[in-house]
Amino acid sequence: MTLNSPASGSKRSKKTLGSSPSFSRIQPQKQQKKQRIPHLAAAVHGDSGKPLRAVGAMDNFVRVYSGGELVKGPSGVEFGDLSEEGIWFKAAPTYGELIDAVYEKLGLDPATHSLRAQGRTNVGGGAHRHFIMVPIGDDMSWSNYVKAVFNGTDWNCLEVYVQTEKRASTSTEVVSSEPALMDSEPPDAQRQNAPPPDPAQGASLFTPSMVNAYAPTVHSLRARLRKPRTNTRTYAAKGSAEVQFGQYQCGASEPVDTTTYTLIGLYDMDHRARALASGKNLTELNPRNREPLRFDKRYECYLRSAGLMGLVNISKAGLPSIDRALVSALVDRWRPETHTFHMPCGELTITLQDVSMILGLPIAGRAVTLNQTECYSESYQRYLGKAPPLDKARHGLKVAWVRAEFNNCPEDADEETVKRHARAYILSLVGGLLFPDASGDRYNAYPFPLIADLENIGSYSWGSATLAYLYRAMCDACRRQSEQGNLTGCLLLLQLWSWERFPIGRPDMVKLKYPNVDELEDERDRPTVGLRWVVGVCTYRSAPARCYEHFTNEFDLLTDDQVVWSPYREERVEKLQLAPICTQDSHLWLTQAPLVFFFMVEVYTPERVMRQFGLHQECPPPFRDTSVELHWYVQRCLC
Repeated sequence: MTLNSPASGSKRSKKTLGSSPSFSRIQPQKQQKKQRIPHLAAAVHGDSGKPLRAVGAMDNFVRVYSGGELVKGPSGVEFGDLSEEGIWFKAAPTYGELIDAVYEKLGLDPATHSLRAQGRTNVGGGAHRHFIMVPIGDDMSWSNYVKAVFNGTDWNCLEVYVQTEKRASTSTEVVSSEPALMDSEPPDAQRQNAPPPDPAQGASLFTPSMVNAYAPTVHSLRARLRKPRTNTRTYAAKGSAEVQFGQYQCGASEPVDTTTYTLIGLYDMDHRARALASGKNLTELNPRNREPLRFDKRYECYLRSAGLMGLVNISKAGLPSIDRALVSALVDRWRPETHTFHMPCGELTITLQDVSMILGLPIAGRAVTLNQTECYSESYQRYLGKAPPLDKARHGLKVAWVRAEFNNCPEDADEETVKRHARAYILSLVGGLLFPDASGDRYNAYPFPLIADLENIGSYSWGSATLAYLYRAMCDACRRQSEQGNLTGCLLLLQLWSWERFPIGRPDMVKLKYPNVDELEDERDRPTVGLRWVVGVCTYRSAPARCYEHFTNEFDLLTDDQVVWSPYREERVEKLQLAPICTQDSHLWLTQAPLVFFFMVEVYTPERVMRQFGLHQECPPPFRDTSVELHWYVQRCLC
């Protein structure tokens, strides 16, 4: 995966896939009548990588499409009016046999033309079909494609799309085998993504030690990786030995060699995207979040002053289940160098605006940090009235202990008892949803000294701290490749943010139900944007087979017009009658101040995603170092 700059806002009149100016088109031939291929037995593969025919399997018949462009239809990729040829083999072919047969069928000479092949496969489940294209470049990718077609779906037909390229008079090394369908990019997007020819002309904020070249990168996660450059402060680009971008925004026009730029090595070495690109099969990350304690109406006065009613309303309505496949596919595209998700259509990220609008958390206020002088066990005894059993090996409060002691506030409880239960509830809300512990059985107790002071709890910037914790969690998780890899951070925010912006994994909103704001006691109890996903009538699509792989491929094919760039339009906000806290800190949404949560300090880069705020995006955006050193810093404490 590489660094992408946001693409142009103009929409294409026709969605096309697989077109590239450098590819010559094969003249369409008369289409043959398609034969219906019945459901067949799965193909079996031997150690040699050559598919072995199972009884009744049609792995010796391949449909080959050429002579035009792929199109995107309601069920994914379609062949449209492409020319179709059917090729029969005596046995299941190897990759080499397939390519030789295609050359012969199309009447091409391997000495003068090269072929690029992609296979179409169905990644949908049941009656919901969704077709994607996968690159085929060697025996392994061909064997994997055949397995995918004949295993787990009812669409058992080998369909290959080929494009031809006339070989140059002097041979050049092919450095990328990316899918042709990912190569096409509108000219205006290329101009926006193009690098400035000179820092003095187009990037005055850059210094020689910073990155000063960006390429128009639209990469599939499973694309072949190039050899990294020894300089670890440069960025990756795709393509051939030299890329002609056209005219830059600053008026210059010249070719730029972008093949030697790579992402920061310390991050990229273990990144999940690199593992996927090299063919490694990764599993979903294990999300960590905790259910809060039972809500009691007597806590409301403390929650309102703390600015947490938006989160409380979502929790009371019923928290949605975290979609492991969706959040894992998102983390695969997270880059610690920029604190953004790198999509084929540009960069996006979760901003302070999203925190305000979705969860209604306060942004203005003091940093969530503290110079702790009192031992945590003493703080528990003082503010909760009791302390848990001492456990010096691990920090935090056991969920089982907190639930046993504070899940139900007595009906006849005095004011002090209510305050103690309110502190425990806020701890379960903050430590379980906003800053979940990775252990799986504990509430994060770092914020407890701030929560204990109920009079001043609302003076802290809980929104910026939530974003800092989520940034750090994704920076860590994107380098975890084991089956036991965890994902912490506010996953509720991550999932609702994704639903607001992407169609991938999003439930269908059938009917919007919001509380009648005229009946509310306090305007601070009004809804937030995130509440609509838990109180509205939603229908959830049946999970497709191989859900994580499905979402990964969907993000590979994400186009500009599928993204909701500005979901918080003024007319929509007025219609929803949101709580004042959703917009009261809007003057801070574009701040460049760091985000702080105790020992975590994370760089906030809204200048990279100005399009999300409805503003003009400078391309390439100014580069600010997110600091490798800060990412390595973890504080272990406490008593």
